[in-house]
Amino acid sequence: MVSDDLFADPPEDTQEEILQAAFEVLQEQGYSGLSIQRIANKVGLQKASIYYHYPDKDDLLLSFVDHILDRMESDLIRTADVSPKRQLEDILDSLLLDDRASTSAVEISPPSDNLLKVFIQIRAQATHNSDYQDRIAAIDERHEEHLAAIIQRGIDAGEFRDVNPNQVATALSTFILGSFSRRATGTPVSLEPVHKSMCSYLENSVYI
Repeated sequence: MVSDDLFADPPEDTQEEILQAAFEVLQEQGYSGLSIQRIANKVGLQKASIYYHYPDKDDLLLSFVDHILDRMESDLIRTADVSPKRQLEDILDSLLLDDRASTSAVEISPPSDNLLKVFIQIRAQATHNSDYQDRIAAIDERHEEHLAAIIQRGIDAGEFRDVNPNQVATALSTFILGSFSRRATGTPVSLEPVHKSMCSYLENSVYI
């Protein structure tokens, strides 16, 4: 998941400006309150200008998800030359404990509550829309492929047991997504017990 600096830089073009406005309206009004008119008001354009780029709000939101995917390609996770075990530990610390200590070998900014709320609302549309399903599946797949690659490196290096990397990656990803969902819905919860459970799982089932 990308951090809240998704639109930290000035928009490069009108389309990105519209996507940023849609992101802000989603934060303020939710999916049910998202409309082309509100987006136009936010960005200071006529509705016709929005429709020129996006036929409807779902097409716009799918483009927003594509924007997230593009960001994931370039800067979701940057790793240093460290052991696979350290990489997994730093990812869990960063995502679940908001640990951004300078000693961390993994540079990853935890998603803010606002970004999580927007993403969970978009994710909910996948329950009945195949286009959303495809985009959300792509995001999940990229997360899990990254985790599986780390696990495979650990196996190859003799640091991890001969586990199924894809199954372990799916388990970790599901744990993390569940934690994010609780945060997004405003449920007061400490993620430290989740962090401990995931670390225990890795110690008992993955690490040698």
